Amino acid sequence: MLKFAKLFLIALIFSACSQEQPPKPTTPLMVKTANGETRFMVEVANTPEELKTGLMHRTNLGFTSGMIFNIYPVRPIAMWMKNTKIPLDMLFIGPDGSIIMIKENAAPLSEELIICKDPVRAVVEINAGQVKRNNIKVGDKITHMLLNSMLDIKTPGPEPKVISYEKAPEKTQPSPQLQVQPQNKQPVAPKAQPTNTEAPKPATPKASAPVVAPKAPVAAPVVAPKLPVPAPSL
Repeated sequence: MLKFAKLFLIALIFSACSQEQPPKPTTPLMVKTANGETRFMVEVANTPEELKTGLMHRTNLGFTSGMIFNIYPVRPIAMWMKNTKIPLDMLFIGPDGSIIMIKENAAPLSEELIICKDPVRAVVEINAGQVKRNNIKVGDKITHMLLNSMLDIKTPGPEPKVISYEKAPEKTQPSPQLQVQPQNKQPVAPKAQPTNTEAPKPATPKASAPVVAPKAPVAAPVVAPKLPVPAPSL
């Protein structure tokens, strides 16, 4: 009886884990093909658990619905269809947002690895047949907010106030204008310079002053020293 209870509990846990997950909020995705633009609404798989689960256990998928897998850092990747009950078309997206590999009509529940050896930025899963129906080819461009090719969805809320720090233009005072009074003077003709036709006279040398010999210095007279006067005798 105890063994049967354990088996029932394990089956219950397995059944709970394999239940279909409810769809998540979707974001617009656009494929630009030779025939025009094709739009899808896709869920985004970001967390490790979401990337591991993907579209497993889903029993239906909207006609233009799908899922985009956020592969970061960019690297080669392998996908499979384990526990996936819906046939899918897979688009492998390169770093520039273009399709580098396509896997059409991946078989449900298959564990065969679908490998892309080139660096992958994202993988898009859509209903099988959409690639052929919309003529999607390798090289077509993908537009999605995950690839930074579309504006992010705006978060509702008040608009931020923008403070302008521009300086007001400085007022410049006009410089005073100088008024020049007109002069009514008659122009004066320049005077004619006299022309000298006479030959220049030779300059006469000036007489040099006589050379005077320097006077000998006059010696001061020699004065004899005064002798003491003897005292008178008594």
